[in-house]
Parts: sequence; C-alpha cells; structure tokens
Amino acid sequence: MVFVTLFTRLENVHLLKDVGMIPYMLNRDYGVKSVMVSYKNEESYPYLEKEVKGLKIQFLKKNPISPIIAGAKYVWKNAHAIDVLNVYHLNLSSFVYLLIYKFRKKPEGKGYLKLDMDLNGYRRLLMWNPVGFIKRMTMKLADVISVETTVISEWLEKKYGSKVIYIPNGFYSDDEKPVNEFGKENIILTVGNLGTYPKATDVLLNAFAGAAAQNDWKLVLVGPIEPSFRGFIDSFMARHADLKDRIIFTGPITDKKELNSYYRKAKIFTLPSRSESFGIVLLEAAANGDFLVTTTGVPAGRDIYNDGKFGYIVPVDDTMALSGSFVRLMNSEADWEARAVEIADYTWHDFRWEPIVAKLYEKLR
Repeated sequence: MVFVTLFTRLENVHLLKDVGMIPYMLNRDYGVKSVMVSYKNEESYPYLEKEVKGLKIQFLKKNPISPIIAGAKYVWKNAHAIDVLNVYHLNLSSFVYLLIYKFRKKPEGKGYLKLDMDLNGYRRLLMWNPVGFIKRMTMKLADVISVETTVISEWLEKKYGSKVIYIPNGFYSDDEKPVNEFGKENIILTVGNLGTYPKATDVLLNAFAGAAAQNDWKLVLVGPIEPSFRGFIDSFMARHADLKDRIIFTGPITDKKELNSYYRKAKIFTLPSRSESFGIVLLEAAANGDFLVTTTGVPAGRDIYNDGKFGYIVPVDDTMALSGSFVRLMNSEADWEARAVEIADYTWHDFRWEPIVAKLYEKLR
C-alpha cells in the first residue's frame, strides 16, 4: 500500500502528532510505503532522525500564486500510483485534492479525509452558503472519513454512513508499559499557546486566583505567550501580588522528557479552552497520571475522562465553575499516586497510537 499524506503546512512538531504518527505507524507496523508531501517550512525536521525514523518526506516547490497549486499538480501527476491519499481538514485544498484524485486514481484507490473537527467546524459544515457547500462536497468525495471525538462521529455517521469512523488522536511512548511512579505535587498544569482567544488563559488565571486562598498550590503554564496577552498578565499580577511566586510561566518546552517531567509532577491538568478539535495535551497529561479539568468546548474530554472518574468538565467561560473544580480537588483526600496509576493505565490501553492505527489500517484495507 502506498499511503500519501498531503499536508503542505508540515512543521517538525507535526511529526509527533496525527499528521506524522499515522503514516509512521503504518510504515513501521504494517510495511506501508508512507510518504509525507509538503512545502519545506523549516530548515530541518529533527524528529525524522529518531522519533519517526523511516518516514519519507517529499518537498514541493512553492507556487507564488496559490499554495494549493503545487499540491494539485502533485496529485494530478501521481494519483495513479497512490493507494490512499490522506488529506486534512474540511477546506478548499482538501476539496481540490480529492476532486483531482477521484478522476485520476486507480479504481481501488481511496481518498482518506481526517477532519480534526471541533463543534464550530461541525456547524460550518451545515451552513447553506458556498463555504458549507464545498465542505459537504468534500465529505462526499472522500472514501474514508475519520473524526476524533465520539459525539461528532455519531452526528456524521447519520449523514454519511459507514465511511465515517471514530479515530481519536493518540499518544506515543517509548515505554513498554504505563508509568507507575510519579511524585505528584500540588501543581495545576496547562500546556498550549497561552493568551490566544481559544485557550481562555484569562479564565484560567482568574479561576486559580479564586481557588488559591488558604492553600499552597501552584499554577504552571507551559507554552509561548501571545504578545497581546502580556498586558493582561501584568494587570493580573498587579492585582494578585500574593500569587507572584505561585504562578509560573515556563515559556515553550520542546524537549519531550522535560515536558513529561512537568506532567508527572502535576496532580491536575487543565485545558479551559473555548474551542478545541481534540486537545492532544489531554492525552499526554492523562498518560502521566494527571486528573483532567476541561470544558464543554473540548469534546474529546468526554472520551478521555472515563465518565467523570478521571476528570471534570465545566461550561466554557465559567470562571466560577472552573475555580470550584480546583477547590474541590485541592481539598480532596484522595490518594493522588494511586489515582495517577489508574489514569495512566486507562490512557495507555485506550489511547496509544498502536491500537488506533490498527483500526484505521483495517478500514483502509
């Protein structure tokens, strides 16, 4: 099987996400000839040397008129040699690539559309305007469609039938078994692009301030800070000077071992986003034994939190509810180490890439 992922925005970080891990696992475990096709968006892709060794990348020459043109030419020229063309997201480029592939492919060739769809994306699919029409036509052109959350998968199956499958995002680990030693501390952790509107970092800071009285818990925020958000941070810290040593901004952390050390120390991981298609950091946190606190804007939370056993879900933009969840957990007398072992074990068995890709491989066959 020749499996081509056409994703022109590829950066090194994508190689450890679904974009890179799916073709890598198909190649490593099933002997599939996997090829990534993209523009060269970075000077180097260091994850190719170890983490996804063996994965091939073919770089396109950028077209000055439109970023879609080079990809369209590639599909036109190579469709007959591609068994599965994998594209991402409901957008114009996916429509163009799948349309060309449909008319140029071999009879048994399949177009695989991976949606990465959040609740807003589902609403846009239903719009009765040219944008909604293109999205619905793209869905019809695809032979296999996967979506990351059960709630959206159930909605789409009613409209598009059995070609829709639930394929969550996963996590990858070099370990041969789940983590069972953590050293949990009184830390609430979040990881992401801090200060962007979807991440609701403002809500998180206010919620922590409301919960932090009469305890020694810390809030650790990992990730780049949106420049426009720095003014909010300065104003917030001026109002809450007593929290200066308990709110820690680490900046971006790209080293996986270092990031995992933060996950393993934290008792709580929170993703207070207003909107997420999945939120792979939830999996990374749960794989390291973190109790999850997220929102209704993150539909994957309902798939990962095991019916409330390993997490709480609060309404979007509800500072009081988020703060209340923190207080409840801060005052909990639970055995955090034992619970961490349970959470990590559950995540290991249900959300590693290996069983997820196995399901996809059977569907593609």
